[in-house]
Amino acid sequence: MIRRNNQPSGDNSGVVNYGAMGNVQNQPGATNSRQGQTNTQPGPDQLKEFTTLLDRIRQQLAVEQGRVNDYQQCVVLLDITAQQRLDDSGGRSLASEMLGQILTKCDGVPGLVSLLTSALSLIATFA
Repeated sequence: MIRRNNQPSGDNSGVVNYGAMGNVQNQPGATNSRQGQTNTQPGPDQLKEFTTLLDRIRQQLAVEQGRVNDYQQCVVLLDITAQQRLDDSGGRSLASEMLGQILTKCDGVPGLVSLLTSALSLIATFA
């Protein structure tokens, strides 16, 4: 059973957050508490990180090409992914779809699965 404690005295019983961050939610049961969220365009650091991830995926694909179904197709899909604008919902959607197809063709190659999953997670932060 969850027992509710008395609220502490003062102006704020919760956390006050401002700035750019992931999705936020207020503290359960908080009183006089505010949280604001600002979704910003992908910054240069995020875009650089994404480009670096794509380079690492490309390198790992080359190393594991014997274990990947249709290596050449994966390279084409990766090229298409690299051309997408991540500040556009259509570009993010297409990039996610391309990476998802590569993920399917990797058939559980651990290093590639991890890199592809990281890239997909990073795309989700651009939304």
